[in-house]
Amino acid sequence: MMKKYQGFSKSAGRALRRARVALAVGALLPLLAGQGAASAQQPAAPAAPAAAAAAPAATAAAVINAKAVERLNAMGAHLRSLKAFTVTADVTAEEVLDSGQKVETANTVEIAARIPNKLRVASSSAERSRKIYYDGKTVTIFAEKLKYYGSFAAPATIGETIEVAAKKYGLEIPLADLFFMGTDRFDTKSITEAIYVGPQRVGGVLCDQLAFRQPGVDWQICIERGKAPLPRKLVVTGTGGDAAQPVRRSILSWKAGSAPDAAAFTFVPPKGATRIAVTEAAK
Repeated sequence: MMKKYQGFSKSAGRALRRARVALAVGALLPLLAGQGAASAQQPAAPAAPAAAAAAPAATAAAVINAKAVERLNAMGAHLRSLKAFTVTADVTAEEVLDSGQKVETANTVEIAARIPNKLRVASSSAERSRKIYYDGKTVTIFAEKLKYYGSFAAPATIGETIEVAAKKYGLEIPLADLFFMGTDRFDTKSITEAIYVGPQRVGGVLCDQLAFRQPGVDWQICIERGKAPLPRKLVVTGTGGDAAQPVRRSILSWKAGSAPDAAAFTFVPPKGATRIAVTEAAK
């Protein structure tokens, strides 16, 4: 399910910023899905002979570690068992300048959900603040600092709404994969490499670090050990398009089983807010 992540070259960055401005004044105010990563080597793998090491990487046999796949599936099953949750992600993303130097940007994303049909997403940085509300019938996107908002009719579940928002309106929900892991909508068939890296602590929580490869993207995930296998860290690197391969990292803090009351998922326009039309991406 991990989508191909395009790196932030300066030209791509300019296009992204132009798109954000246009959407802010005329249609959507999209949020980018949190994605990014670095590849990892499997510690337990034996060293390759010198002759084999000289062979092109493309001819190397794919590694699918059963333990890595098992941990990923267990995490998905646990996420599906949660009827309500609040998760906060501290996200850092690299932007590549024309000089080739990488600089980091930072933002915070908070997702609150009540399964199957309540979702609220808030994304904030020093420059912008965006909120998405889904109350089971309608999605509303609100640019808090600009005071613009727009709405469109939505299907009856979070999963269906995420897909319609992306395909029909070009709206990507940050960390949307959290709602698909453990279901047939999460694309594991395209995984070409799965590695169990080893233990890692994230915010003091002992986790298992896993690394995966799919066409166009390398990604890592750290999954909490114990009875609550929650994802604690996500690192994604785009391997196609931008040779600099910028990285996006998300550190996740969870309140499993906890979410606001139903009323908090319905958007109420604040004083001075302006409603704008939301048009389909194809139009």
